[in-house]
Amino acid sequence: MNMRISYWALALALGWSQVSLAGSSRSPDLTIVTDAEQSKSVEAQKEKEVSRAADTASAPAANAIGKPPRESLELLRQGNQRFIDAKMTAPRRDEKTRTEVSTGQHPFAIVLSCSDSRVPPEVIFDQGLGDVFVVRTAGHVLDPGPIASIEYALEHLGARLIVVMGHESCGAVKAALTTPIGKSAGSPDLDRLVAKIKPYLSSVKPIASDKLLRGPVKANTAGVARELLRKSAIVREKVQHQEASLVTAIYNLSTGQVEFNMWDMDYAGQAETDSPVIEAVPMPAKRRRGLASGHR
Repeated sequence: MNMRISYWALALALGWSQVSLAGSSRSPDLTIVTDAEQSKSVEAQKEKEVSRAADTASAPAANAIGKPPRESLELLRQGNQRFIDAKMTAPRRDEKTRTEVSTGQHPFAIVLSCSDSRVPPEVIFDQGLGDVFVVRTAGHVLDPGPIASIEYALEHLGARLIVVMGHESCGAVKAALTTPIGKSAGSPDLDRLVAKIKPYLSSVKPIASDKLLRGPVKANTAGVARELLRKSAIVREKVQHQEASLVTAIYNLSTGQVEFNMWDMDYAGQAETDSPVIEAVPMPAKRRRGLASGHR
């Protein structure tokens, strides 16, 4: 008696990948795949999946929009207060978060800071993995690399707040102050670093009581912020169109406090004032220029 037989279960059990069933008048056409061939096929499929995942993770997030600058600034303020009070929660540093950010990142703020080992932004703001996009150079000086990094975080990662943060007793600023014009700071690269900072200190009058160099550090931080606006069309246009906000800050080494300055910039890349007033944490509840007025 002619019977139509299903060979699927048998094929799966034997590792066959293709079974062609014919009519009752002919024998089924079985294509046998060896274990080695099957293993190779599985590995190839895995490689394709990994490649697709990598492409997805690295692909720019078109028109990515992150947290409003005001909200981002408040997160930094709150984290810094926890750091000051020794009540750090060290959020988002667990295995779950590590897995979550392994396929992509969406930091809510960009921090350009000095490379000084005493000023790690993630720690002093008590933030976790994927929360803050940090760019660090000695004296937070700007070169193509740091500028491109900031532009990338704005354009592709959705960050909308840029903080240019200096700190007390900055060694790079001290080198710029103490190295006479025409003298070497110790190497060609150090000379270039000093040369980047010196112009921002030209109007600063040394004060004997300012042993922590707060005045020169503020001047350098303000100068770098102006330079960033001047050199980066991406940053300048986003600030101009209120799609991002730029603030400066000074870190106090002994207290751990970050003092934010809420100054506006005009869009030619010049500050409204060369001597911005630093505003301490927390921000008083009153109208401020910059973030408080238009950059929401």
